Amino acid sequence: MPTRLIQNTVLTLMAMVAVAGCSGQKIQTLKDAICCDGGYEYRYGDRFAAEKASSDRFASLERDLSAARKENEALSARTRSLEDQLADRDREIASLRSSAADAANLASQLSTTQAERDRLAAELAASQASVGALQAGTGDKDRLAAELEQAKKRVAELEAQLAALNAAGADKDKLAADLAAAQQRTAELERQVADRDRQLAGLRGDLSAEMAKLKDAQRGLIRALRPQIEKGNLMVDLNNERLLINLASGYLFGSGEDQLKPSGADALKQVGAILKEFPEYKVSVDGHTDNRPIRSELKKKFASNKELSEARAANAALALGEGGLNAITTHGYADTRPVMPNTTDAGRSKNRRVEVVVTK
Repeated sequence: MPTRLIQNTVLTLMAMVAVAGCSGQKIQTLKDAICCDGGYEYRYGDRFAAEKASSDRFASLERDLSAARKENEALSARTRSLEDQLADRDREIASLRSSAADAANLASQLSTTQAERDRLAAELAASQASVGALQAGTGDKDRLAAELEQAKKRVAELEAQLAALNAAGADKDKLAADLAAAQQRTAELERQVADRDRQLAGLRGDLSAEMAKLKDAQRGLIRALRPQIEKGNLMVDLNNERLLINLASGYLFGSGEDQLKPSGADALKQVGAILKEFPEYKVSVDGHTDNRPIRSELKKKFASNKELSEARAANAALALGEGGLNAITTHGYADTRPVMPNTTDAGRSKNRRVEVVVTK
């Protein structure tokens, strides 16, 4: 309770006691009015004047008491208002402290995120270094990787410039915008590289599946034609999604002839019987010769080595068809695709051949 209110209350109580003490006496003379139970009334000439003065003083005290009560109520209301304001300030302080804690937490999360981004960037660089050229998409991936490296260098340059501007207090808004754009470009390139990696992974999977099928066909051919392979009359090779059956011309045909020998026809029928189990693949029969020109009587039948190579390819395709293989294409390349130099008998012998090419 405020000090002034306490003082007013005490004075009021003292006045009430004084009035009560004097109200029990009847003052007859000035002498009698000097004292009555401790209350001094000598200022008044008679009892009526004293009583009136006491009554006036009591009314005045009551007014003071009423005013004190009002003041007390006002002070109490002011106290409650101040307490409410203090509570509001306490809540604001608590909110600010909570915001500060959230800011610190966000700063920690940002630092962690940046560290994770740096780690992922390092992993991306390592992954790019280990990915070799594969299929038709390699060129695009290399281009994206080069752009990514350039973007990263640009980011590093902008970050360095931004740091310098921060230290010097220069305008950094434009640089920050450039940095954000470069970082966005970096993220986009990283996404494109990731997409390319997924595409290459899919190609690897497809390639593995295709190679597995061709590997089965190769094994079947080797089992069926092992004697001819061991004698060097026939070769089966699997490479770059292509299965190649190379048959020596001397095993299939007589000199200058386009008609198949029985042993050659049987071998081609066996090849056709195996390849028909893989209808999703394309089969081409290609005829090849050495570079010696057609001479004498043989020239009446074949104007050049090209016609001879085409006739041999066509007859080889017929034998494959008898083995059950359909949709075969044929080509005659003459001496345009040698596998050995035509300067020796051994080289020319290697160049005279029929190739059965199996591709997707």
